[in-house]
Amino acid sequence: MSDDEIPVKIDRRLAALTLKFLADCRRTADELRNAVESGDAETLRRISHSLMGTGSSYGFDEMAALGEEIGRAARAGDVEALRTLAVRFERYLARVRLVYD
Repeated sequence: MSDDEIPVKIDRRLAALTLKFLADCRRTADELRNAVESGDAETLRRISHSLMGTGSSYGFDEMAALGEEIGRAARAGDVEALRTLAVRFERYLARVRLVYD
């Protein structure tokens, strides 16, 4: 997997909201890992829905796609896929860089 930065274009007027959203996502990454290990289907569903909706709204298309994959894996009960997706989400967050329009 590449360690290259992932530039995401953001409207400058949304800078403060976007920074808060990303900080929340970092907490969500921990919550995701815990939900996977404990089998907390409701939390997995909520995280999936949030990443798809809010991620997409802010222009984080890859995050929204990860949310969709998390939802599919959770519905299938695929714990190994969920573990892999949790790591991918953490790596994504570490690599994303905001580019203000």
